[in-house]
Amino acid sequence: MLKEFGADLHIHTCLSPCADDEMIPVNILNMAKLLGTKIIGICDHNSAKNIQAIIDLASGYDILVVPGMEVQSVEEVHLLCFFEKMQTLLKWQECVYGSLPSIKNRPEYFGHQWIVDGQGNILDEECRMLLASTSFTVEDISKMVAELGGLLIPAHVDRGSYSIISQLGFIPESLRIDGVEFSRMISKNDFITKFPGLERYTLITSSDAHRLKDMVYQKTFFHIESLNYAEVVMALKGLEGRKVVVT
Repeated sequence: MLKEFGADLHIHTCLSPCADDEMIPVNILNMAKLLGTKIIGICDHNSAKNIQAIIDLASGYDILVVPGMEVQSVEEVHLLCFFEKMQTLLKWQECVYGSLPSIKNRPEYFGHQWIVDGQGNILDEECRMLLASTSFTVEDISKMVAELGGLLIPAHVDRGSYSIISQLGFIPESLRIDGVEFSRMISKNDFITKFPGLERYTLITSSDAHRLKDMVYQKTFFHIESLNYAEVVMALKGLEGRKVVVT
């Protein structure tokens, strides 16, 4: 029997320099619990170094944490990448780190990139600049994520910058994607009207939370049997009655 679970697949932690320092694992999970959000995707810019801390803490919350990353292609397109296992995501992180320019972050301009434990205690600071483009094209990322068995969803495609539509003008037919995300700045009806044809993809909308108050936005619901990654995949692919509903 299918159940409905609220989802937000695009949340940043304090590892992203543009996110508030309040975005630590315990705060994110407590806010998700307060809102009734049962599925969260953690997607920091070009890094996954805070996700294990959230996964470890989430066992006491009855919340599914989907390991992810928001990768920036050479065309300056933001893409959400998700993997079932942390070890696979860390392999992907190695690829991403190897493709980033050797530029140090300047926290006085861009913000700190904190690596923390579950309670938000600072363990380290990521020195490399995460707000940068990789050397990978959109097609490269699509192929590599698929080879690793991951999911790929172009992020906030309605935005005027850092989206696949703003940068390329269209979604290539050859691109292997598992859905399309639109931002909280546009309603579902307005999105479909403004971007005709994109409704053929599985649609999600996310908070893209950089601060806790952003997480209040939740309009994506997964109709699945239970809280696990396999069920999430089935819903995105529309298999065996599973589906994603955006209100």
